[in-house]
Amino acid sequence: MRASSRWALAAIVLAAIGIRLWPVRVHSHWGSDVGEYYAILRDLLASGRVSTEYAGWGITYPYFPGMFFVQGAAVDVGGLSAPVVVNLLVPVLGGLVALPVFVLAASLARDERAGLFAAALVAVAFPHAFPTSHTAPATLGDLLAIASLLLFVKVRRDSRALPLVVLVGLGLVVTHHLSLYFLLVMEVASLFVRGMIRPAHLSRGTLREIGALGLVVAATLGFWLGYATTFRDGILRDVDVQPWWLLLAAAPVAVGLMALLVVLRRRTAWRYRPRLPDLRRSAILAGVALAAVYVVLADAVFVFIPGTTIALSPAALILFAPLYVLVSFSAAGRQALDMHPDGIRPTAWLLGLVGSVLVGAAFAPRTLIPYRHMEYVIIVLAIFAGLGFVRTLDLAALRPRARSLATLACAGLLAASALSVYPSRDVLGGWQEGLRPQAVDAAYWSRDRVDGLLLADHQASNVAFGFGGVDATWDRTTAPLLAPTFEDARAGMLAVPSPSGVRDVAYAWVDEDTERGVALYPWEPAAPMPPEAVAKFSESPFVKLFDNGFARVYWVAWGCDGSC
Repeated sequence: MRASSRWALAAIVLAAIGIRLWPVRVHSHWGSDVGEYYAILRDLLASGRVSTEYAGWGITYPYFPGMFFVQGAAVDVGGLSAPVVVNLLVPVLGGLVALPVFVLAASLARDERAGLFAAALVAVAFPHAFPTSHTAPATLGDLLAIASLLLFVKVRRDSRALPLVVLVGLGLVVTHHLSLYFLLVMEVASLFVRGMIRPAHLSRGTLREIGALGLVVAATLGFWLGYATTFRDGILRDVDVQPWWLLLAAAPVAVGLMALLVVLRRRTAWRYRPRLPDLRRSAILAGVALAAVYVVLADAVFVFIPGTTIALSPAALILFAPLYVLVSFSAAGRQALDMHPDGIRPTAWLLGLVGSVLVGAAFAPRTLIPYRHMEYVIIVLAIFAGLGFVRTLDLAALRPRARSLATLACAGLLAASALSVYPSRDVLGGWQEGLRPQAVDAAYWSRDRVDGLLLADHQASNVAFGFGGVDATWDRTTAPLLAPTFEDARAGMLAVPSPSGVRDVAYAWVDEDTERGVALYPWEPAAPMPPEAVAKFSESPFVKLFDNGFARVYWVAWGCDGSC
């Protein structure tokens, strides 16, 4: 690398980390499930193990302990406190993904400039920066998945990468199931598309790839079906296909059909001949790509985000415009990348992700969550866009001053994209990801005083459970919070099948964030509480026990005659 490239990459990585740490400047903690992660880490530090007896919302979290072991090591070895580790460590690791993205793009395109553009785009792109700003297994899983993709590229030419690709893959197996799934889909698609485009006898490098992939797949099936029982019985079964195992059984059948097609393909004489776009074609492709991106965005605004019932605010059409202008260079870069030896891989990765989106939307919207694919789609598009941007500059043959202005314009678009990473809650369906200190204060107050099931939405349950150790209703019931009267709410407060067991509600938590939007499932918009729904908590049988100006905790006096 040139010295200038090293300094530029260092600046990009620092910017990526800084953007992902930005929320903790204004929130005591960041993330709709951060309380759960804190609770698991606290128990790990106290007992030395991750217990699978769990009353939180994320019933699969204890079965995928990779992130918690990393956090625990940071506390034990680094001497850091648990709250500091929860807030800072994983978002920092999320920002480090700029490094493997740079190496992937620079090596595939044979151009450091393309790698720098791709890394910078991933650093500031909302679809990647926002989810990886959270302390979550998915954030660490994202880094491991992209590192694994890079190692799968390397192992084809260098056998020394084989132990690493297996080791990182196994680490991903015990860290996050969806990130692992994305890796497997992208690598299988890579092997299939390369076999169809460039048919040849199996090389040693390809055999190493297949062998490493086979080991990771075997470990995945053993872990998912044999150990992670809540994942197997809860998540894997949550599909719109009966019996549920048909979708899982379809995977090896699909792989077998792909292998058969590759074998049959070798008997045909047709050969793929990529076409290198000129400046005019590159400009047309960029315009078409920008229009296509806005069609998809308009669907998310005026209909809903695929796999959810959430619609973005129309403000998103303007807010994310700088990002999509940068992404539009991906159309030209995709064709240009076909000219390089391994350049077909990103196209295969994209095809695999798009196919998974379609399957997920049709058969498993809550398991193969369609919108979660965008975190990986944007990485592939960034690799395309990196080469597309630098080739467009080269083809335009700009004078030095004009080239500098174009580079400055690109930097300006990147900066504008960075400013759109954390839009207001109104843009994102009313969801509020940040925890206020007053909410944590209420949770600590509840720890020694709330001894029954607490009625709360997802966000408040997260705080009360994680920091107060209180059993909450999470997303099991909505009526009690939104109902206008206690009589309307009564049925939803009796025999609630919460993660801690079937019990009647004994306490209720309402805070300012709850009033602005009752947040339940992450694929549903947060519903504002009507004024009468808020007012009912000031009447019998609710008895206010705590109020710090932000959060209020009530006791439900079930036996009260109305005079409470």
